[in-house]
Amino acid sequence: MDEIINDEQFEDMRDLLEEDFADLIQVYLIDSKKRVAALKTAQQENDHANGYETAHALKGASANLGAAKLASLSSQLQERCRERTIGEQATLIENISIALQNVEQEINQRLGL
Repeated sequence: MDEIINDEQFEDMRDLLEEDFADLIQVYLIDSKKRVAALKTAQQENDHANGYETAHALKGASANLGAAKLASLSSQLQERCRERTIGEQATLIENISIALQNVEQEINQRLGL
């Protein structure tokens, strides 16, 4: 699973939303950055409930756009929250942050931004 964004899912979403797609992408990126910041806070505060909810939201939004690796990492973090080990997940959260940066770069390339 090396692809940053699944072409088919991304293009399906672009076709479905047409002129609203660029706006949706911007909202996704803004929300996702806020969610990564919230995950870092949850990790520092050992807040499993907020970590779980935030990881769940990030997973769903990322999956909708075809950001498979980011969705997968978010799913892993959800599991760690369920196991009540968010306090030990700084590295996983950093990997989520990096995956989001990669998604943003890929989207910007695809949209010519």
